[in-house]
Amino acid sequence: MNLNSGVKSLVASMVKPKLKASFKLALLSTLAGLPLGTLIFPPQAIAQNATIRGEVVFTLTDLAGAEMLAVTKDGRHALVVGAKTATLVAIEDNALTVEGTWTLTDEFLPAGSADAELTGVSISPDGAFALIGVKDADDANLDTFDEMPGKVVALSLPDLEPLGHVTVGRGPDSVAIAPNGQFAAVANEDEENEEDLTNLENGAGTVSIIDLRRGPNRMTQVEVPIPPDNIPFFPHDPQPETVRIAADSSFIVATLQENNAVARIEIPSPLPKRLTPDIFSVQNFDVGVRTGFGLVQDKVGEGSCRSGSYDLSLRQEFTSAREPDGIAITPDGRYFVTADEDNLTNVNNQSYEGILLSPHGTRSISVFDATTGELLGDSGNSIEESIIALGLPQRCNSKGPEPEVVSVGVVNGRTLAFVAIERSDAITIHDISNPRNVQLLDTVVLNPDVVRANQEAGFEPEGIEFIPATNQVIVSNPEGNAMSLVNINVMPR
Repeated sequence: MNLNSGVKSLVASMVKPKLKASFKLALLSTLAGLPLGTLIFPPQAIAQNATIRGEVVFTLTDLAGAEMLAVTKDGRHALVVGAKTATLVAIEDNALTVEGTWTLTDEFLPAGSADAELTGVSISPDGAFALIGVKDADDANLDTFDEMPGKVVALSLPDLEPLGHVTVGRGPDSVAIAPNGQFAAVANEDEENEEDLTNLENGAGTVSIIDLRRGPNRMTQVEVPIPPDNIPFFPHDPQPETVRIAADSSFIVATLQENNAVARIEIPSPLPKRLTPDIFSVQNFDVGVRTGFGLVQDKVGEGSCRSGSYDLSLRQEFTSAREPDGIAITPDGRYFVTADEDNLTNVNNQSYEGILLSPHGTRSISVFDATTGELLGDSGNSIEESIIALGLPQRCNSKGPEPEVVSVGVVNGRTLAFVAIERSDAITIHDISNPRNVQLLDTVVLNPDVVRANQEAGFEPEGIEFIPATNQVIVSNPEGNAMSLVNINVMPR
């Protein structure tokens, strides 16, 4: 079912010229009724002179689960996973269509577990199969901090028949298949005691490297440990969150979200016949903190955090750790980009080099040198500024809009970052061609029902993938059990 085919991003210049005048009048009349001081932004906040815009053209609803997704190289199919279901979806110019589903069965549960959920997903370069993470969700195990090692299951495409499976580490949360097709990486988060990361008895998460050279029916794996070096918070408990692999398959990056770090894992070339943990070298990068300026009081829809009446005069300065969740590598391999969600600074009372950290999140994306880990630039306050301008929800007293996952691609010669904004039912498009001058081009509303509605997000987007073959972006929305298809339009100035 299509809820909002043809919905435009509310700040974009309309693709059809005849709509421009009416849109401007409607926008001006809307702004006129807002409180004084509500909508005064620098040009960076909503870059009206940019030529690249996003347009929501289809929303597919009533899915059995929509946590994360992957897309075939030709851009014609996506596989979205959530709860216990994987759904194959056909992608067209202006539509999404369900073509098949696969449901997790007892055969593929982790050993020693009576329940599980599907987490990360990745599709092979030739589109012949997908790998899906299966995480222990048995309360009897989780309540006793005894999570069982997870699995990765291979499904054939497009018929979704199981081809094989392999046991990996605890809590597989993200899966990525290398562009050369020889191996895959899995972030085994092992977060069984997330409320007390200071506990030295917590299990240490790892990154599994799955050998695919003999095919998905004969997978083997090794777990690569994350060394404690340069991890600022809890070096005994690294908790890898998201993994991505460079276009030339030469290295992996993994966010260590709760630890405010990113690990880079070097891949030897050629791969030895037998994989062992010691052949992979690991270097950690501390991603630092950021001082922001935004709304930091009240829950979504309450007090000063009402999306229908935001008041900019109430903004305050705060300092938070980036604690990135999502990560992407630019096509040339020179940079990695993080979606800076923040996570548990408030729970575990972290400080950074003597600086007491707030629970408000940096509300940014950041660009780093992929070789040295040097911070080159970030998006500043532009994400929250655009969310406020559009009247979208956010959690003011806890991490704001929450940039969750990021995908990177090249459009019209410009390197762009596409970011799922979880608590605002939106995605942002940033130009990162110059990493030291990150520019917001557009904020695309996925769920118009929440605009100035003084209510929390109804979609909560998580997975996001840019499709180079078609200049489209596809988004998974777990709270709404929905997927959004966004066309990226290059428009004359």
